[in-house]
This record gives sequence, C-alpha cells and structure tokens, in this order.
Amino acid sequence: MKGDQTLRYLKTQGEAIDALVRELDEVQVAFNAQFDDFKARHDARLDELTEQVFAALRAGSLDPGLRAAIEALLPAERACLEERRQKVRDTYLPQRRQAADEILQQAQAEITALRDLNPRLDREEEELKAEKATLEARLAALNDEIRIKSRGLGVVTSFVSITRADRERQRTIGKLEALADSLLKVRKEWDEERRTVEQHQAELQERWQLESIAVARLQAELDQLDDDQAREDLALRRAIRQVLDDLKEPVPAPDPALAAALEDMTVLNVQTDAYHEGLASVGGLIGLLGGIKGGLEAIARSVEGLVREQEMHSAYLKPLDFQLSARVEAFHKQWATLKGQFSDEAAIGAHPAAFSAAVRPLLEEPLSQASIEAMFGDLGKMIERASATWR
Repeated sequence: MKGDQTLRYLKTQGEAIDALVRELDEVQVAFNAQFDDFKARHDARLDELTEQVFAALRAGSLDPGLRAAIEALLPAERACLEERRQKVRDTYLPQRRQAADEILQQAQAEITALRDLNPRLDREEEELKAEKATLEARLAALNDEIRIKSRGLGVVTSFVSITRADRERQRTIGKLEALADSLLKVRKEWDEERRTVEQHQAELQERWQLESIAVARLQAELDQLDDDQAREDLALRRAIRQVLDDLKEPVPAPDPALAAALEDMTVLNVQTDAYHEGLASVGGLIGLLGGIKGGLEAIARSVEGLVREQEMHSAYLKPLDFQLSARVEAFHKQWATLKGQFSDEAAIGAHPAAFSAAVRPLLEEPLSQASIEAMFGDLGKMIERASATWR
C-alpha cells in the first residue's frame, strides 16, 4: 500500500471513530437527561421513606436489623453535626456577618465621599461662574470702547488704543472659552462620579442582600443545631437516609405499606447504580476511543514524515510500501458495527444496565488493552518494515 493510500486509510478510521464517538455523546446526553429526572424521583421517594422509617423507629415498629444498621451510623452522624455546629458558630456565621458589614460600610463610605465631593464641585462651579461674569462684563466694556473709538475719523486717531483694546478683547474671549471648558469639566465630573457611585451602590446592595440571606440561613441552621433534641432528630434522619440510600435487598417490616415502600426503594437504588455504571461506561468508552484516535494520528504523522523524506530523496530512496496486517484491518472493521449498535440513544438511555452489559464484553476482547496494544504494535512494525528497504 502506497503512502498516500495508508494515510487515507488512517484518516478514514479516525473519521469512523469520530462518528462512533458522536453517537456515544448522544447516548451520554440521553443518560444524563433521564438520570436527572430519575434522580429527582429517587430523592423525593427517599425523603418520604426517611420520614416513614423515622416515625416507625420512634414507635418501636421497625425491623431489628434495619434498626441496628441505623443505630450503627448514629455516633458518626452526631459527631458530624457537632462539628458542623462549631464551624457554623465559630467560623461561617461570623465570616458572613463580617462580609455583610464590610459591604455596608463600603456603601456608606462611597455615599459620604460623594456628598463631600458635591460641595467642593459646587464651590468650584460658583467661583468659575463669578469669574465668567467678570470676564463677560470686561468683554462688553471692551466692545463698547472699540465701537465708540471706531466712529468716523476715530479709527485713525485712536488706532493704537483700538488695537490694544482688541488684543485684550481676544484674550478675554480666550479666557471665557477656557472657563466654559472648566465649567463643563466640573459638571461632567459630578455626573460621572454620581453615575459610577449609583451603579456601584446597586452592585453592593445585591451583594449585601446575598450575604444577608446567607447569614439568615446559617443562623437558622445554628438555631436548629443548638437545640439538642432537634440535633438528635437530624442525626437520626441522616442515618436513616444513608441506610435507605444503600439498600440493595428488600427489608421486612411489620407494616405492609412500609415493607412495600422499602422494596420500592431497593429497586430505585439498583436503578441508580445502573445509571452510575452506564454513565461511567459511556464516559470510559469515549475516552478510550479518543486515545485510539490520538494514536492513529501519531502513526499518520510518522507515515507522513517518511513519505516526505522519500519524495525529497526519491533518486536514491525506494518507494515506500506499507503492509497492513490482518489484525489491524480486523480491529478497525468494528467501528461501523458499533456505531449501529449504539445509534438508538433514546432506547439506550432508558436501559443503562443493558448498555453496560453490552460495553463490558467489548472492553474484555475487541477493545481490551491487549488488543489495542497489539494493533498499534502491528502498525509500528508496518512502519519499520516500510523503511527497512532504505538501509
């Protein structure tokens, strides 16, 4: 096989892997979407059952084995809640309160600075206005002087004084223009500062509200944790929830309704594990395929380098002949089959356990580490054999 044919073959296999990965991406999206809905139902059922078991435990009507499993977790949950209580009281709540106070102080400091700025700018504006009025009066006087002296022969006899007055007039006009710029600058400074402060005040207000909400929530949590009975009930509920969330086999219960709910929880937990396994399987398979494609691209670069070298020195380097092994060709024939196998993402997304069961044998044989290493080993030997004729 010529070099360009080999490169086309490798490119085709990379494209086939990309097509398969796109199908698996759709499967992953389907898994995530359906798992989100399923997890919401699972957690809602878990919350309901936690309260049922809590009531049954308080009433003394719980299976001894289930009671023992819950009580075994209680010491750890009590310690966890006590640690949380100390952190909320000594660290989290003071930090949030301080953050809220600092935001409030910053907002007040900005308002004070703006108020201090206003009188200064007002004073500057009034001083500029007074100077402007003086200059305008002087300009009017100069205009009158020039007009009077310019009548009749006065323009000749008073030429020197008229010229002097006109020069002063031009200087006065220049000063008035500069004053106008200064007035505009003062007013612009005030407007810009006011807008900046108003915008930042809105941002600070939002941050302060968020911190205040966090303070309120932490205070409510601390109030609950400071209550010995409430803290004990919470520890018990957490222990119950953990045990129920780990149930994989039905647990007997004197109450038929509770027994049915426990059995339903077991089924939901098994389905949760199936989704986790399915998500791990599809993610692992996508990563594996990405690694294979990356390896093919590295092989292609090596082939391309040899082809360029042969073309540059074709006068004394023999044409390259790349021979694909039967194992390499057989390995890469599986992409189209797998793409078809995983094309119905909606159906696969609803049956994660079936997907994991389908992926498992793939990883044990055609896509096993040994198979992948053997395939790349053959490609490496192909390159060595193709360039061996140059020696």
